[in-house]
Amino acid sequence: MSKYLITNLAIAEAHNISLAKNNNATFDKNKFYHREVNLTYLIIVVTLYLVATANIGFFKQVLTIYPFADNIGFIVSLTGLLFGLMWLLFQLLCYRPTAKVVLIAMVLIAAVCGYFTDAYGTIFDTGMLVNSLQTDQAEAMGLIAPSFIVRLLLLGVLPAFLISKIRIKRLSIVRSIVQKTITLITSIAIIAVCLLPFGDQYASFFRQHKIVRSYTNPITTVYSVIKLGTDYVDELRRPDTLILYAPDAKRTAAVSSTTKPKLMVFVVGETVRADHIGLNGYKRDTMPLLASQPDTYSYKHATSCGTSTAYSVPCMFSYANRSDYDVDTAEYNENVLDTLNKQGVNVIWRDNNSSSKGVADRVTVEDYKTPKLNPNCDIECRDIGMLDGFDTLVKSDIGVKTAAKPQDTLILLHQMGNHGPAYYQRYPKEFEEYKPVCMTNELSKCDAQSVINGYDNAIRYTDYFLNAVIDTLKPYEQDYDVVMVYISDHGESLGENNVYLHGLPYGIAPNAQKQVPVIIWSPKNNGINPKSLSNMTNQPVSHDFITPTLLHFFGITTQEVASEPTFFKTTH
Repeated sequence: MSKYLITNLAIAEAHNISLAKNNNATFDKNKFYHREVNLTYLIIVVTLYLVATANIGFFKQVLTIYPFADNIGFIVSLTGLLFGLMWLLFQLLCYRPTAKVVLIAMVLIAAVCGYFTDAYGTIFDTGMLVNSLQTDQAEAMGLIAPSFIVRLLLLGVLPAFLISKIRIKRLSIVRSIVQKTITLITSIAIIAVCLLPFGDQYASFFRQHKIVRSYTNPITTVYSVIKLGTDYVDELRRPDTLILYAPDAKRTAAVSSTTKPKLMVFVVGETVRADHIGLNGYKRDTMPLLASQPDTYSYKHATSCGTSTAYSVPCMFSYANRSDYDVDTAEYNENVLDTLNKQGVNVIWRDNNSSSKGVADRVTVEDYKTPKLNPNCDIECRDIGMLDGFDTLVKSDIGVKTAAKPQDTLILLHQMGNHGPAYYQRYPKEFEEYKPVCMTNELSKCDAQSVINGYDNAIRYTDYFLNAVIDTLKPYEQDYDVVMVYISDHGESLGENNVYLHGLPYGIAPNAQKQVPVIIWSPKNNGINPKSLSNMTNQPVSHDFITPTLLHFFGITTQEVASEPTFFKTTH
């Protein structure tokens, strides 16, 4: 009997042990699937995972430009910057109700896009997304390979499944707000810490290697999706017709055979800062030719509308002041060139830069960026070439003394100027006054003085160009009221506080990017009051003065600018 009892007890004990093991296994499994995780930690883990697994193509591209052995600090900084940007993005998108959906979507998107980026070098910009949406089923199936399925399952589906099983810890509203604030500040601090020590290298990287930046994953894809959406909304907002301005515009005095027509050459400068102009007291004589030209006035306290060409140039000629200018709607609105054209002024835009940014869409435009029109091209086409055939722009007036209504003319010359970072390419070799010169667009590889030397040499070439404009205008003084106006679109940072180039948001941009030269050559007896010019050279002026000045010079009045200040006063 005792033997039987012992046997039963042993069997029962073994059964209990088996049940305990099963219960422990079930407990461990449930513990894993239902563990509570702080959302901040989950976001950090997912961000690190995506930096490591979804950006292989990006880092391959970077290492071809910046070999690791020579750029260890920059590569580490770039990795930290990518992490900081991605962490900031996920923090902005992820809140407890939406976090799992967002993170799972990011993991799956990264797995898909990462495969095509690594396998085919595909960049998922807006054009590629549109192309993907238009791809039919047969084309899509042709891209599916076993390696794609493996990558999607291992790097996409598996981590997405694990994320779906994790429970996100509940926090009080106050604690959630505090934690979110701390993490946002921390991510921004990481970005700043990564950027600041290598500001010169990042200046070149962001400007010269835009394609490489597009390999970041899934940041580029997310940006492209958002961009598609905003573009669609903008398209819906686009008015059917151009928004008209100055409908009440009229000439104060008709041009007749007994009065001289007006001829202005307006030079739109590129990337020149006011404090590097010799006429403004700069220690270097960067404008020796203009300094010897009589009747030349340099305005020493001028500010730009923006810190980039795409923003400033349309703003310069708009009816809006900097405070109310909207770059997103500028192309829907008439500008001052439209008004001048409607009032009979012959308006010609000659371009040796990237374009007029929509300003000259409804007037005559001539492209001088290629040898087709520009006779002065070597490693690039030079600004001086825009003066070729100048007489053909005005000869129809100057040679016809009996014309009943000679035509006023405005010629706008859009310079290549000091466009960086390759300042050494912006001038012919004979203008290399200051040496040594930074001979690369990778500014980080040069010392600060060699960067400045190249920049100042480019200004000397602009001095030569502006002096040539004046000499070209002088023969027309007897038959026209002539004037030259030169204004740069924005300034440039040259390494101060480790900041280079331009384009920073206006509110935080240094003065070097916002303070620009304004130079006017105005000979006597051209209808402009010389005293008004002298009085304004030490007064604060801005791009806001351009539109009313143009209308004022050509004798056109409108309530749009009735009380707005101008660079000078006329005697008409």
